[in-house]
Amino acid sequence: MGVGEADLARPSLTLLLTKQALRVIPKGWFSYDYMVLERDGTPVGQVDLSNWRETAKLEVGGERYTAHREGWRSQEFALEKEDGQVVVTAEKASAWKGPFVFEYGGNRYELEKESTWKSTFIIRREGVGRVGSVRSEGVFKREFIAELPQELSLEAKVFIVSLVVLLWKRAASTAAAGGGGAAGASG
Repeated sequence: MGVGEADLARPSLTLLLTKQALRVIPKGWFSYDYMVLERDGTPVGQVDLSNWRETAKLEVGGERYTAHREGWRSQEFALEKEDGQVVVTAEKASAWKGPFVFEYGGNRYELEKESTWKSTFIIRREGVGRVGSVRSEGVFKREFIAELPQELSLEAKVFIVSLVVLLWKRAASTAAAGGGGAAGASG
C-alpha cells in the first residue's frame, strides 16, 4: 500500500515543527559534489557523486559512507558504512519514474518528484503524508534546501540528498543526450 492522496490531507503539526533544514551547496559549477550545511552554515556532511557510475562517497560527522546501486540492473540503492554495515536502502521501481521507497525507524517513506516541470522532490511518510521536501533555492542556482523529518538520522538525510542529486544528474544527462529532459526529470 503506497502513500496516497488521503495522507496528504492530514497535516501533522508535530512533524511540521520537527523538520531539519539543510543547505546543500555544490563544490564547483560543473560538479555533482556537494557540501551539506546546517542553516547557520555549520558543515555537517558532504556528497561526492561519481562521474561514471551511480555511486557516491558520503561523509557525515567524520564518518565515511558509500551510497551505491546494489547491482548493475537493480534500482535498489544502499547506504553502507565503511565496515559494510547497511544503514538504509531505497528502491525505485523504474529508473525514470516513480518514487524511491525506503523504510527507516519502522516507518515507510517515499521520495518523489513533485511534478514533471519542477525540480522539487517531496518526502511522504505512510499514514501521515508530506513530511519534507528538497527544493532548489532559485531558477539559476544549483544550491538547494532539504527540509527533512527530524526522526531521520543525519546520515539518512544526507543519503536522501545523494539520491536527489543522482536524479538531477540523470535528468541533465538525458537532456544533454537529446532526450529532452522530461523523461529523465520525472523523478
